[in-house]
Amino acid sequence: MQSEAWRRPSWLRRLLRFGVTGLIATGIHVLVAMTLIAWLRTPPYIANPIAFVTATAFSYATNTLWSFSSRMNHRTLRRYAFASAFGCVATAAVAGAAEAAGLDYRTGILLVIALVTPVTFGLHSRWTYRAVR
Repeated sequence: MQSEAWRRPSWLRRLLRFGVTGLIATGIHVLVAMTLIAWLRTPPYIANPIAFVTATAFSYATNTLWSFSSRMNHRTLRRYAFASAFGCVATAAVAGAAEAAGLDYRTGILLVIALVTPVTFGLHSRWTYRAVR
């Protein structure tokens, strides 16, 4: 008999894993940036891109192998990079729109989570990890 967790639709398992991966990647970004800035006295404008690349590499590997049960290759890497860049631009746009509307920055963060996360998940599901036909 299958466990309850495995009876969930496959898209829901992928979504939950995608969310867990995103939370861990965020933690990695914060940890790397804070370590570089506080301990190594690296300027934030250098530390944050290093932290971003580190977290994105973790996110690509974990989402590829765990969330989407796929293989790491040039095709998925290129598509993942594109989807991540799209997510970055969308995040800036949503946050900018929230600020222009006079909303508190925390509301902007919640809007980014509510709008950009599902879009990037859909982009990865339907494009990055779509089976080659």
